[in-house]
Amino acid sequence: MRLIHQVPFSPGEIESYRRLVFNNLTTGMNYVFEAMEDMGLEIAEDNLSYMELIQNARDIREHEPFPVAYYQPLKALWADHGVQQAYGRGNEAALPEKCVIYCALH
Repeated sequence: MRLIHQVPFSPGEIESYRRLVFNNLTTGMNYVFEAMEDMGLEIAEDNLSYMELIQNARDIREHEPFPVAYYQPLKALWADHGVQQAYGRGNEAALPEKCVIYCALH
C-alpha cells in the first residue's frame, strides 16, 4: 500500500526488509530441503556442499552486505532437479508460496 500511495520507507525499514529477504531465502530453502526428505527426493551430488552452506547460514547483521558467497549456491540449488520437483509438489508439504518469490534468482 505504501508504494501505491507513494509513502517512502525509512532507512531503518529498508534495512530491516533487506535483512529479512536474506533470512527468507535461506529459511525457505531449508523448508524445501525438509520437504524433499519427506518426499524421498535428493539434491544432486554437485549441490550437496551448497545445501550444507544454506543449512548453516546465519542471519546478516545490520548494514552487513549481502554475502555474495550465497548467490551462486542459491541459484544452483533453485535450478536443482530435486528442488524443482519438491517445489512442484509443494502443496503436499505446505511450502510457503514466498519461496518462489525469493528463490527465483534469474
